[in-house]
Amino acid sequence: MRHGRGSLDRHHGRGKCRDAGPEGHADRRRRAPALIQALGGGQSLAPAPFDEPEPVPLMPRLLPLFALVLSLLWAAGLAQAHAVLQSADPADRSVLEAAPARATLGFNEPVAPLAIRLIAPDGSETDLTAAVPGGQVLSLPLPPLGQGTHLLSWRVASDDGHPVAGALVFSVGAESGVAPMSSGNRAVQAAVWAARWAMTAGLVLGIGGAVFAAFTGAPAQRPVAAALQTGLLAAPLYLGLHGLDALGLALPDLLTGAPWAAGWGTSFGPSVALAMLAAALALMALRLPRGALAASLAALALLGIAYAISGHAGAAAPRALTRGLVFAHLAAAVLWIGALAPLALSLRGGTAPLARFSAALPYPVAVLALSGAGLTAVQLGADPAQWPSAYGAILAGKLALLGLILALAVQNRRLTAPVLAGDAPARERLRRGIHAELVLAVLLLALTAGWRFTPPPRALAMAAPAAAPAYAHLHSDTLMADLTLTPGRAGPVTAELFITDGTGQPVDPFAVTLALSLPDRGIERISRTATAIPGTPGLWRVEGLVLPVPGRWSLTLDLRRTRFTLVKLGAEIVIN
Repeated sequence: MRHGRGSLDRHHGRGKCRDAGPEGHADRRRRAPALIQALGGGQSLAPAPFDEPEPVPLMPRLLPLFALVLSLLWAAGLAQAHAVLQSADPADRSVLEAAPARATLGFNEPVAPLAIRLIAPDGSETDLTAAVPGGQVLSLPLPPLGQGTHLLSWRVASDDGHPVAGALVFSVGAESGVAPMSSGNRAVQAAVWAARWAMTAGLVLGIGGAVFAAFTGAPAQRPVAAALQTGLLAAPLYLGLHGLDALGLALPDLLTGAPWAAGWGTSFGPSVALAMLAAALALMALRLPRGALAASLAALALLGIAYAISGHAGAAAPRALTRGLVFAHLAAAVLWIGALAPLALSLRGGTAPLARFSAALPYPVAVLALSGAGLTAVQLGADPAQWPSAYGAILAGKLALLGLILALAVQNRRLTAPVLAGDAPARERLRRGIHAELVLAVLLLALTAGWRFTPPPRALAMAAPAAAPAYAHLHSDTLMADLTLTPGRAGPVTAELFITDGTGQPVDPFAVTLALSLPDRGIERISRTATAIPGTPGLWRVEGLVLPVPGRWSLTLDLRRTRFTLVKLGAEIVIN
């Protein structure tokens, strides 16, 4: 939110003592213009009293802090992405002549096993978790296996802290029925989402409010302290619920020690510890007569590190870049969103905090936009076929909410100058506008908490196996065609056609048109003209073809032998 800069007349007392109490707050207010000058690179909104030394810009002091933060983020780990299963032996849906003695699961990065179970055809289970050390390849000793279909269910913790789960089915001798594997507990997942929302909202509003109070001297202890206490209570609860979800347990199991140990064993353990330390430091800053600004900025840095060392975004490659972007994105959001509640409260008194906030805000907003664009580019990845996902839906909702917030911010900016000029009705409208901005921001945090359950498209692209081509044979009494779609999965594909006559001799028609449709999904004909491949009789190609969803597609091939003779061939082809 960018509020306009207005004139501000402010009286500075002389010879004030810089101790606790009203004098301490007055001293903090006297130092605030120097902060705005340092952040904005321009002139302070109010002159410093002549008996104080020239203010020292804060940005040179902060640069070593940010350099230290980035170096810590660089050294925090070596994993390159969200864990993805890349190989399995036995292969999924394979039928083996003899029972294997071991099974192996290969991932793109080291993982920690959380729960690994083998389910026999009769529904009996064998827990293999304790027998498997962590690593990039998990080697699982199997008990003696009988005939029939077995299910190997696995759940591991990736380096970004999130649980990754899956199952593979294999059969010994012949296929048979197998007991179904239970899906994730919806009640647990709802509790995980709510706890993460409460933790993030409390920490963002609380630490951002503490920084705002230190910058401006605005009295905001009660709402800021309440937000920080909410974050402090929700953080350990989130850690336990995260462990509960990682192990696939039910809510009553939260009273046991296993989920807490599992949660602490992931990267979310240190992350939650740092977040709680940041909240405690911000609470202390609210009560400090001196050093509140330094303490609140340190809390902000700790919170940025906490969120950068865990989660999908911080685990993406290149690690130094993505963790730095997460740190910058979160810090900018804290400075903006966290200031809204105390800013609205401060309008009941003077307008000095509004003027200072208005002058400083463009900098975190710019950082927020640039870092958000960088993270979006990394997380979406290079395969557009993976973008329409649950992650993409949350991203679209976030951008829509952000657009509404920015529209409110523009309206609030127009009210700033009248408020600074003493317009009472404009002040009340501005307060209501800031409250609306705050509500939308909290809803935005609720929406982004859902990313906890949605691997980004870049991870989905890694998980997607190299799809084998899809084939179809079309024929009539006089012509035949063999169609190959590469790859044989939804997304961009290339079609190749080999056309022959009834004797198998290559034929080059006057024109070839390929059309595909998926009536079950309401997708009408997608028609493309094929191009003959020079030097290879009978071979035609269609490029730039996109099949958006999997399914059993109907295809039609129009072969125009002459200008007046048309042969139509039809068939179906399965796209994964």
